[in-house]
Amino acid sequence: MAEDNHEQTPLLQDQEDQDHHTSHERMGDQADIRNFIQNETPSGHHISFPKKIHAILPRLFGLINSLVESTDAGDDVVTDDVVEFIAGLGKEVVYGLLRCVETYLNEGERDVGRKRLLQRRADIAQLAAASVTRLFVGKDLMATYCHVLTRPFYAAGEDRDTAENAIEIAIRVHATDFLAEVEVQRCVQALWNGLILQTEDDESGVRFVEYSGVRRSRHVLWEWVDVGRLNVPRYQNNIKIAMFILFLAMYTIVVNNRTDYPSIVEWGVYVFVCGYIFEEFRLIFEGGSAFFLGSLWHWINIISYSMFIFSFALRFTGCYVVVGDDARDHYSNLSYDLLALLSIFLWVKTLSLLDGFQYFGTMIMVLQKMLKDGIMFFWLLAWVYIGFFQSFYALQEDDLKDFGSSTMLLVRGFLQDPDWELAESIDHNYGNYLFGLYLFFTSIILLNLLIALFNSSYTNITDSSEKEYLALFTFKVFSYLKSPDQFPYAAPFNLIEVFLVIPWSTVLSTESYRKLNRMVMGPLFSIPILIIARSERKRYLKLKDANEDSDIQGGRHMYRYLTVDDPDAENLFLMTTREYENDELTAGTAATIANAEEGVLATGSQDHLRSTVSPLESFEEFKARRRREKEAKSAAHKVVDNSLRASVGASGSGTGASSGQLTDSVVQSLLESLARMEAKQKEMETLLQNYIDQEK
Repeated sequence: MAEDNHEQTPLLQDQEDQDHHTSHERMGDQADIRNFIQNETPSGHHISFPKKIHAILPRLFGLINSLVESTDAGDDVVTDDVVEFIAGLGKEVVYGLLRCVETYLNEGERDVGRKRLLQRRADIAQLAAASVTRLFVGKDLMATYCHVLTRPFYAAGEDRDTAENAIEIAIRVHATDFLAEVEVQRCVQALWNGLILQTEDDESGVRFVEYSGVRRSRHVLWEWVDVGRLNVPRYQNNIKIAMFILFLAMYTIVVNNRTDYPSIVEWGVYVFVCGYIFEEFRLIFEGGSAFFLGSLWHWINIISYSMFIFSFALRFTGCYVVVGDDARDHYSNLSYDLLALLSIFLWVKTLSLLDGFQYFGTMIMVLQKMLKDGIMFFWLLAWVYIGFFQSFYALQEDDLKDFGSSTMLLVRGFLQDPDWELAESIDHNYGNYLFGLYLFFTSIILLNLLIALFNSSYTNITDSSEKEYLALFTFKVFSYLKSPDQFPYAAPFNLIEVFLVIPWSTVLSTESYRKLNRMVMGPLFSIPILIIARSERKRYLKLKDANEDSDIQGGRHMYRYLTVDDPDAENLFLMTTREYENDELTAGTAATIANAEEGVLATGSQDHLRSTVSPLESFEEFKARRRREKEAKSAAHKVVDNSLRASVGASGSGTGASSGQLTDSVVQSLLESLARMEAKQKEMETLLQNYIDQEK
């Protein structure tokens, strides 16, 4: 696993005497890193990101260790110089800082004595990662989203399959401070609404690119129809909700109307369940079991689908295997009874449809935390139960020993329905006393402990409810992205993909297989595709009317203009492009634009995010260099100011003008400046008028 490889280098060693490292050994470590950078980097080439990450991780750990030497260190240790120095190491530093967070937290669980210190260092690393992200966004917003936050990285010596992006690590280690950062959430919203799309990459498996598929030349609804928009997590979620509501309605009809043989609606329910089961297996295969089991709803799915399978087996046995009406009715009744019990899990699962709302999302987080704490409580209760059960069973006479009576006595006592007569019948001498001790432990001590645990869980979640909700929402978004299916068939339509489409992938070329999927998905999801096209066109026209007088120029910063205090992040992509004369100009595009089938996928520019700090430059050397640069700039400004003052003074004295009058040369210079400004204004008015005429 990646966690083992993460700690092969001495990254957590403090720069103190208690680390049992001499200064000579630390100098040797630094020399090894310098030699690695010098020897592994070809002349005139940039270091590949696995090797670069392997090289910068020790620098990040060393910097954070030096900044946070005790638990009293405040957030102010992350100064502007620290942020600029870290950002100068390159676009991989946000990933590296979150790797630091992961290692600090893991080491804190093993080293209890230093847990608080390591937790504080993890917090500072999160703060630094958020600050660096803001700095990168100020340089190039879309490049930060596509190449800093969402690009998968891994260090040299690690398996390529362990590559993760910064947001995925933050989800796994529950780095809520980083996930709640405004720019990180804008990136998540862009992923959720389809501004940034996921595509395949030969180097790291997947990569995220900007979607620039909207054009002002689209005037009719048909031009907005795009099968590729079904890949957007938001639309996948909406289709999933609609299909689950249909499934729940069909299930309600079946469970409340018992029939001798399965009806068409009942067979439809079983088809839905098969589709859902295939979907769960696909999530496990493509997203990994750890990511799959990290959600409460997946556990509910495992239980409910298992009960569905058992119910179907009973129903099939009663209708088509056994002979006789009595046997058929017996198995059918068992099947319907099991289906009736399933309603508990299905209606609880409807809460997952509402986790997009902050209130319900927060309550779901509280529920998950309470269930985890409840598992710890019931383990303790199990040991208490075993001890008292053995005592009551041993007190029974040999010829009257009964497991059922002891079990029922303890269960009823825990549920506040004590049976004192049964306790006395088990043993006249000690039965009541032992049962009273059991009630004291369970009803007074353990139940109050459970209440305290639940109260603590609720308080911890609600105190940081916004951060917890944003973490839950981010997990929801990446639960769709962890299964990078280019052609998402919603259940139960995924059965068509499994049995009719996927077999053709072995004989068709990539392009032919893509065309086949588009031919199948077009008619199959025609209604959702038309709804998506209509909604996107409607939002685009609304945004166009609101901004038709705004002269928004191209460039990455237009996204910041559109998203300030605007929760509708899905409107971002609607203004990303415009037509000027006959040439199409794409606002905010990068150096390379790939024409993909779902639209124009524009990779973000990385020019502003390349390393500006020498691999061999320490933080102290960086601060000294910055100080010298500031002093040099200040001195240069003083020289220029003095020269201007001397020039103006000499001109004034040469013409004999008084101090209250302007010289002829100064007046002439001002007139020329005004003339240039007027010419520039006329030029801008002409361009604006041409633009308005073209729009008309």
